[in-house]
Amino acid sequence: MWGGTTPLRLCSPLTTLLAVVSLWSASLHGQESPLCTEWHECRQMALDAAAHGQYELFHDLAWRTVQTGPKNDPALMFLLARAQVLSGRPHDALVMLQRLADKGVAAAAVTDPDFMRTRELPGWPEVEAALAAGPGGALPPFATPVAAAAAPSREPETSAASAPASAPTSNVATVLPPRFAVPLVSAPASDAANFSTQRFRPAGLAFDAVSQRFVIGDALARKLIVVGIGPGHADDMVRADSAEFDNVAALGIDMQRGDLWVASAEEDASGTSALHRLQLVSGRPLKTYRIPASLGPARVVDLAVQPSGGVVALDTAGNRLLTLARGAGEVAAALHLDLSGAKSIANGASENIVYIAYNDGIARVDVKARTVVPLSAPKGFDLSGFDSIRTHRDSIVGLQTSSEGRRQLVRLKLNGAGGAVREAAVIDQRIIEGDARVALTITGDELYYLAIAAAPAGAATEAGGQTAAVAFVIRRLALR
Repeated sequence: MWGGTTPLRLCSPLTTLLAVVSLWSASLHGQESPLCTEWHECRQMALDAAAHGQYELFHDLAWRTVQTGPKNDPALMFLLARAQVLSGRPHDALVMLQRLADKGVAAAAVTDPDFMRTRELPGWPEVEAALAAGPGGALPPFATPVAAAAAPSREPETSAASAPASAPTSNVATVLPPRFAVPLVSAPASDAANFSTQRFRPAGLAFDAVSQRFVIGDALARKLIVVGIGPGHADDMVRADSAEFDNVAALGIDMQRGDLWVASAEEDASGTSALHRLQLVSGRPLKTYRIPASLGPARVVDLAVQPSGGVVALDTAGNRLLTLARGAGEVAAALHLDLSGAKSIANGASENIVYIAYNDGIARVDVKARTVVPLSAPKGFDLSGFDSIRTHRDSIVGLQTSSEGRRQLVRLKLNGAGGAVREAAVIDQRIIEGDARVALTITGDELYYLAIAAAPAGAATEAGGQTAAVAFVIRRLALR
């Protein structure tokens, strides 16, 4: 027993090796790996995979260790950084080391041969300086190269790491007058990340808090890209040729199970759509669920991942909700909405409750009871014009076009039953966007949204006829 309280359960070397080989074999044959459930076991399996040179499996198991272990544990995060670089993700490791710079556990990365590829990146000098300036202290039990790390180690007492800095929280949101006639800005947003790219149309945004990466759908190129915190560039995560994407429409994360869900749809008259389940840590496609032809034409534009791991999808071609229960093999039709111009879906406070933004307002839908009830609001409040919505505790946050044509982020606080708006406030009115709706996501108490950093100026193309790169920004808003 170490740390005074937690017993370290060890598998026999033969048992652990057989489990690792089983996982590796499943991965090679495209099967879903039966991941471990207890973090000590996950850590040991990760170390054994590394010792056998199975670095992709090492990465998956290290990520699972961080997911199931003590929150923000520096030693486990350093293990994940090592797995990231060895599995061909040196930039992800750089981001993780930056997060660990003030924790006193990552100094080994300066000389450790495992981190050689990370030290070759342009951003390494800044991280190295941060590591040098960080507090002293014992290195974590995973500070030695993986070739020597197969044996179990004593683990130090864990402590929660500080969360990423939040946006300023001054200027508390103010209740809006009727019809949101006077937009009132609350806490100012801060820039979480920015990048430039060409011929890009955003289609969904998600934030992986473990790896500190944003996953963004690109509708034009039929792919997913990843962007790290801070200034950087967009890297491809997975493309249509391997994931069978049509035009990417929306995405969401199931953090409990490590799944990344993507909705895609054809823009032509074929009326085909699909839901895709991928491994969040690597982007590896796990399974594609095509909407059955028996359900008729379908066009999925948004999705919500339920607490159970199931998915509820908004189909605008059929004006209905589609469901895919956890473990089910086929998408099913849930209920007809009878709502004009449905645009976005967001989870409610419990399983089977979702909210739908449509032309004339927002509706509360009980998928199991098959009820669709528009939200009520104080007289004069205008709930129309929302293009994208997400939920946070007792509130709905969404992008709305005001009666004056202004694009703004609005927070709607709901009553205890979740069926009525009791107050509302504009929380950001600096929205600048291109030819697609602004992508929103909420992780914990932070809202992130992707928009154009500045309206493109001058000619649309550069010399030589190449399309000019457009600067995008991901902004962060505190929702506490």
